[in-house]
Amino acid sequence: FENQINKCLELADYLYAKIKNREEFEMVFDGEPEHTNVCFWYIPQSLRGVPDSPERREKLHRVAPKIKALMMESGTTMVGYQPQGDKANFFRMVISNPAATQSDIDFLIEEIERLGQDL
Repeated sequence: FENQINKCLELADYLYAKIKNREEFEMVFDGEPEHTNVCFWYIPQSLRGVPDSPERREKLHRVAPKIKALMMESGTTMVGYQPQGDKANFFRMVISNPAATQSDIDFLIEEIERLGQDL
């Protein structure tokens, strides 16, 4: 069981490392994720470089639900999203399957980018 938990923690670290310095992703919380939860926003091209404002936050709030709906339509993957306090909806990836691989994480990132590119 310890090995399974460690594998999930390693995959969470892998996801964090892959997205933390990319302009199309922004971490919700400072620092590395705790446990197997990785919380992040996908920032579409239309919002990159746009200063923080109520209008930007409202647009960002609609991004994760739209991408999730597209994921469900295409049947490729599914990631939960949620707001917290005054934070816009963000993806909350909980890695709980020790059979998942780094390739699965790579696919997830690519799929979010593909589905969100025109938002």
